Amino acid sequence: MALLREGRDHDAVLERSIVLDAMSIAHEVQPTPDGRWALMVDDVDAPAAEAAIAAWEAENLPRKDLLARPDYGRSLAGVAAGLAILAFAVHVGLRPAGSLVERGSADAARMLQGEWWRAATALTLHADLAHVTANAVAIGIFLGAVARRVGPALATWLALAAGVVGNVLTALVVPGGHVSIGASTAVFGALGTLSVLQVPRRGAWLTLGVGVALLGLLGTGARADLLAHLFGFAIGVTEGLAVRRMTPPRRSLRQPALALLAVAPIVLAWWRAMAP
Repeated sequence: MALLREGRDHDAVLERSIVLDAMSIAHEVQPTPDGRWALMVDDVDAPAAEAAIAAWEAENLPRKDLLARPDYGRSLAGVAAGLAILAFAVHVGLRPAGSLVERGSADAARMLQGEWWRAATALTLHADLAHVTANAVAIGIFLGAVARRVGPALATWLALAAGVVGNVLTALVVPGGHVSIGASTAVFGALGTLSVLQVPRRGAWLTLGVGVALLGLLGTGARADLLAHLFGFAIGVTEGLAVRRMTPPRRSLRQPALALLAVAPIVLAWWRAMAP
């Protein structure tokens, strides 16, 4: 008798036994002393049996898109970002003082004149309680979901980058008279990234459609800055395509530390905005 296959998975060995049954090749499934299962065939039938099993295995390779996706696991990145947005709103008042809006809003004309910091500071300003609450909750959900796939550090920096770049692109497209505030550009950036990361490749277009539907539902209200939302979403989709094949990092204190560093550009931007 020749050993054809051996393994601890009894069902896997039985599947190959069924293949040999279909080919009318005599064989036996035997337990081994170390707790494994052996598929045995006569020496004469070994070449034909090997060819049949090899052909079956080639046609039944595990589908990569159905395998469980590795992820980083739960993190507090989304919750922390949402709380930070709320805390800043409480600190400056739900209706930001005129001087803060004057110095920190995404004023397209002033941004094009060199006031680069407005692309970041505008993300921290909100008009009222409903505005800040909606953005805080949304960033908590979407950023938290992205962080589960790519880790809190990368997720936080991707959302920040989408918000800043989205504001810059809006200023370039609508250079005169356009002024906006709010973290929603970053929110829709996280949504765009999540739209790409959330599903298998074969369903990517379906998920992108869901993302676009949410964009239409949440981002086109009377007071919504539609163009900034569209740019944020588009940047997020681009980021998602760039990182979707990345393996999530190992859990460590470095991840929340690097995520926390995303506050630095915002602090720097506000320092520059408030400089005399």
